[in-house]
This record gives sequence, C-alpha cells and structure tokens, in this order.
Amino acid sequence: FLSYFYKYLPGEQEGAAELQRTKTAPAVNRLTVNAVELEALRKSVEDFFCFCYGKALGKSTVVPVPYEKIQRDQSAVVVQGLPEGLAFKHPANYDISTLKWILENKSGISFIIKRPFLEPKKHLG
Repeated sequence: FLSYFYKYLPGEQEGAAELQRTKTAPAVNRLTVNAVELEALRKSVEDFFCFCYGKALGKSTVVPVPYEKIQRDQSAVVVQGLPEGLAFKHPANYDISTLKWILENKSGISFIIKRPFLEPKKHLG
C-alpha cells in the first residue's frame, strides 16, 4: 500500500500545483471575458441601432447608421428613449453599463429622421 501511495504522490503534488495555477489565472481570464462580453454588447447595440435606423427610414431591413453624419448634424436624427443627458453616439464609445441599459430598454428607444441624409448622386458614363 505504501509503494502505491508513494508512486502516486508526485502526481498529486503536480495536480495541486495545477490547481493553484488555475486559481490564480481567472484574473486574466476575467479581463478576457469582460472584453468579449463588452464586444458582444457593442455588437448587439450596433445591430439594434441599425434596426431602429432602418425602421425610421420605413425599411424592414437593418440600415447602417451614419454616425459621423449624425454627429455633424444632430438635429437631422432624433433618438428617443435614451437616458437624460446621454448623447447618441457609436456603441464603441459607451461603457458596459450604458450598453446593458440600452439593451434592457430597447422597447422604449426609437429613431426619428427629421432630415434624411441624401446619398451623393452617381454619375452615369
């Protein structure tokens, strides 16, 4: 029995060392998980904004939001339902709690297009 015990003891110690490494690793993993979660939330909010923008244009499809144009001409598009004092901007500029709030309150958020942005005319020939 003792030879069996000693034979497997080093493996037990290696397992304990591995367990210790696993216990210290999550700090790094947590950052990765947060970054992945943040990216997923940004993508969800971006998709939602594109859906709202398309709906405001009377389309049943998502339409890419012209964030730069909206920033330059803020009276052209009104985003209703955002918290008081929160400016409409690209989702990459919001923190994780704001992104979560937007997704949790989607039903109260809508876009109103006061002046559509005209696409430049394509020249023939």
